[in-house]
Amino acid sequence: MKERTTSSGTKMQPLLSDSPFGAITCKAGNRICSNLTTENPLTGTRFCDLCCSEPGFCRDCCCILCRKLITLDYDGYSYIRCEATVVDGHICGHVSHLECALRAYMAGTVGGSINLDAEYLCRYCDTRTDLVPHALKFLNICTSVASYADIEKILNVGICILRGSQKSSAKELLHRIESINAKLMKGVSIQDAFKKESCVDSTGNFSALS
Repeated sequence: MKERTTSSGTKMQPLLSDSPFGAITCKAGNRICSNLTTENPLTGTRFCDLCCSEPGFCRDCCCILCRKLITLDYDGYSYIRCEATVVDGHICGHVSHLECALRAYMAGTVGGSINLDAEYLCRYCDTRTDLVPHALKFLNICTSVASYADIEKILNVGICILRGSQKSSAKELLHRIESINAKLMKGVSIQDAFKKESCVDSTGNFSALS
């Protein structure tokens, strides 16, 4: 079985498709697919006869835009899952890399007919997801990351998501992320850069990060 390594150097479990033994239960052959875990909260996903009918595509672990595997690095900050209830209580469940969605103008703040404000638009079900709570998680994630380069990468995704938003919560969070990023670029330690910074929770309230 082949061993794979993620972009941050984290070793991934071998793909099931590489094994001569055992049945493949993830269409993409991904051993760490969330569909294989008992803790997968999206068991009631709607049947999809479009992208999910394609060989090698798994709704649970393949980006709906680029078709490549998502990564679970740093609590899966790099992707968004559509948890919208679509039909008869079933959940959409499709995932997308945030960078793919940003490049496709399906995430962040986008004008024109699409009119997104720090949101993600699911390509499959056209449901909008507020990205402010997702970007908020980046601050807590980064406090446990040792690499300056990885922190910068995570924070920059947050900046791209929030930039241009008219939401007060998004503006406040963007200001704090940019402030932390600026401190890190000046050589401030990770611990000090995040010290006494405030953030907005999913309800719009502010809280201090330790």
